Amino acid sequence: MFTTRWTLLIFSLTLLSLAFVACGGSSTEPEPEPTPVATVESTAASPASEAPQLTVALASTDLAVGENRVSFGVIQQGEGPIKNAEVEVQTFVITDAGLDGPKQTVPASFREWPGGSGGVYVAHLSFDQAGEWGLGILLTQSDGTLAPATTKVQVKEQSLTTAIGAPAIRSDNKTLDDVFDIDELTTDTEPDPDMYAMTIAEALDENKPLLVTFATPAYCRTATCGPQLDVVKEIKSGHSDEMNFLHIEVYDNPDKIQGDLTKGEISPTLAEWGLITEPWTFVMDAEGLVQAKFEGFVGPEDLETAIQSVLQ
Repeated sequence: MFTTRWTLLIFSLTLLSLAFVACGGSSTEPEPEPTPVATVESTAASPASEAPQLTVALASTDLAVGENRVSFGVIQQGEGPIKNAEVEVQTFVITDAGLDGPKQTVPASFREWPGGSGGVYVAHLSFDQAGEWGLGILLTQSDGTLAPATTKVQVKEQSLTTAIGAPAIRSDNKTLDDVFDIDELTTDTEPDPDMYAMTIAEALDENKPLLVTFATPAYCRTATCGPQLDVVKEIKSGHSDEMNFLHIEVYDNPDKIQGDLTKGEISPTLAEWGLITEPWTFVMDAEGLVQAKFEGFVGPEDLETAIQSVLQ
């Protein structure tokens, strides 16, 4: 039974599922009636007409059956992004008959980007089947009132990127041995040469844990690649004797771009790893198996947790 706390959200999700059936469902049956919603009064829940209008900005693009780290922003109409709120997420399968669920209810944690320029909420969600899913997001405002938001996600049978527990891709990326100057390998203004000294394949052959981050500090669409690389370099300073750290630039010819991205050539290593966004960071154990992967910016606390798991 749904608690009163989720009444607004279930109503919003019901509308979401009905919209899906009307626009994209394949059933030939008549459109279903809305699911009955509990009407218990609650001083904690805002009436639908008074709840702020929220939009979910999904930052995760590669969702598949199994465990997923899902990141998203919450934007209030007329106000902008909402930071550091108490947020819960519920998952529902969207079917021709309506919603199946909730399958899971989990808290989401806010992860601020460096410099306070923004941030995302992160929730760890498990999907048990491919297809269209609904995410119900319930935000508790500073005055204790509640505001719902919903979004749909497409869950694939298999991830585009290497799955957790699978062997890392043995890429033969360019290194310092292949270029005249390090500027041919990175747009980082203060590069660490150690991070360009070996290929991913060579690093995997050392039988040590490995972190690989794919980022383009100068040309990042989200402006988080530079901060991401800074975080990785800082963490590297405390673990360089225990594991290897590599940076793969998004562009294969960073020294030729000169501010004109039409001249940019995407690194073939990104295609090998199935990456269509940036930044991405992967953590492998000593056996070369992927134990953690992060789409978008990941802060030091989450990275450190992943690193400790492969150093044990």
